[in-house]
Amino acid sequence: MRHFSIWKSRTGKYLLPTLEGIIYLSGGGLLCAGLLMINTIPAVIMTWLMHVLWSMSAFCSGRRAGFHGRTHGIRTGFICSTILCMILFAGCLLLQEELTKRLLIRCLLIFPSGIAGGICGVNTKLKKPPY
Repeated sequence: MRHFSIWKSRTGKYLLPTLEGIIYLSGGGLLCAGLLMINTIPAVIMTWLMHVLWSMSAFCSGRRAGFHGRTHGIRTGFICSTILCMILFAGCLLLQEELTKRLLIRCLLIFPSGIAGGICGVNTKLKKPPY
């Protein structure tokens, strides 16, 4: 008898890796906030550091989803990146911030990173089955 795996459901295989990417993003954001509070990093560098952090979270979520899906790496990474961009836009709308060029650059960096992560996850060699 086979057991139920949330990784095999349609929504679970995209939402769980995206949640993992959000956790990585939160940890990195707290680290960057701490560095900003002790005046180690200038605010201009912080903007680019957040671009890199969002891109890394998209890559990690795409890689995890591609690893568990094992097919369609481009589509998997694109869906995870789209979910992250929707979370980013929802945060901007909830905080009533303007949609600026910085936000567009961040979204344009998220999509290739997520797609690359999806491709990398699909092509990862398996040592043992993921579930």
